Amino acid sequence: MEIDIQDEINKDDIVFYSVLYSTVTLAFAIAVVSKFFTNEFRFGFRSFLTLIILFLGEPLCQFLVKGPQGLLLFSVGCLIIYSILPANHLPADKKSVLITGCDSGFGNALALKLDSLGMQVFAGCLDEQGAGAKDLKSKCSDRLKLLCLDVTKPKDIEAAASLIKSTVGDEGLWGLVNNAGVWYFADLEITSDQILQKVMDVNLFGAIRLTKAVLPLIKQAHGRIINVSSLLGRISLEGNGAYSMSKHALVAFSNTLRLEMKTWEVDVSIVEPIAYYTGNMQGAALMERKEELWDSLNEETKKIYNKAYLDDAYSHLDSSFQKYSKDLSPVIRCMRSALLSKRPKERYPCDTGAEILFFLCPLLPVWLADCFSNSICVLPRRLRLNAYCEGK
Repeated sequence: MEIDIQDEINKDDIVFYSVLYSTVTLAFAIAVVSKFFTNEFRFGFRSFLTLIILFLGEPLCQFLVKGPQGLLLFSVGCLIIYSILPANHLPADKKSVLITGCDSGFGNALALKLDSLGMQVFAGCLDEQGAGAKDLKSKCSDRLKLLCLDVTKPKDIEAAASLIKSTVGDEGLWGLVNNAGVWYFADLEITSDQILQKVMDVNLFGAIRLTKAVLPLIKQAHGRIINVSSLLGRISLEGNGAYSMSKHALVAFSNTLRLEMKTWEVDVSIVEPIAYYTGNMQGAALMERKEELWDSLNEETKKIYNKAYLDDAYSHLDSSFQKYSKDLSPVIRCMRSALLSKRPKERYPCDTGAEILFFLCPLLPVWLADCFSNSICVLPRRLRLNAYCEGK
């Protein structure tokens, strides 16, 4: 008799929780379908696969975890999946965007992509007669406008802002992509004030100056600002002090601006690429930067770190960087999403496992984080030890 009563209770529990699971599933399905039909949700293969995994999770939670814990786990899973489903994109035509650093790399590739989507692209180049600018002229439509834009020169910024204002009129400027950047590999001890100032001027103050110059036009369009940071904007590595300082500061600028621009319905996003082979990392540019760095040092510092150390370091970097991905499309997709998604993210880490990396590193104790930084440093320890021994 007791067994029969227990069976009845178990059956009642199964029916009770089945109704609750069905209710959660139905509510989730209605929410997803509603988003899809209101054009807020972009359905693709990844979305389909994610939903399949979620619905397979229902029987697992119900019959393996069981009870209220299983129901809670399934409900939380539904909320997480719903929050990460990709938002649909806004129409690209009749929107204008200013991109800096279009001579090569991400800026050049993004200008090509956005022009193909029908956007009005203002492509800022250091050299209007350079290979990158000529490539854009030959491959893009007549809508694209090349700008001679050095973000460290107020006159260039003023001229660019004036031209854009006269072109876009009442529509305003939909997007700004602060992509221009410069990088040097050097210990902080041998990073001269001249080099440090240049890195900060381009990577940080240039982005700030340009943003302020065109901000009224972006507010007018209720548009987007995208600042290109890096892994080094959150994690510091040996030999990358100047660059890391500039990107850490750019992240702080972006976070503050994002909060302040909510009032004006302007979205601010940070794109964070990891290990891509761009113009900053190519052989000729590396060697030119090495010579510029060496020439900026005083004689006393040259005696501490001799030229052989820099030669070995930059040669190793040149060979190492060539193994980095030359496919820039993951970064371009993130930039496009930040510009056109109906629900842009605040941050776009760009590489496999990047989101996990960025999440875990701040949680590590300092000594362990330092060990991790040392483990991913591009320069072998032996080169740094050689420099130390020779300096002594």
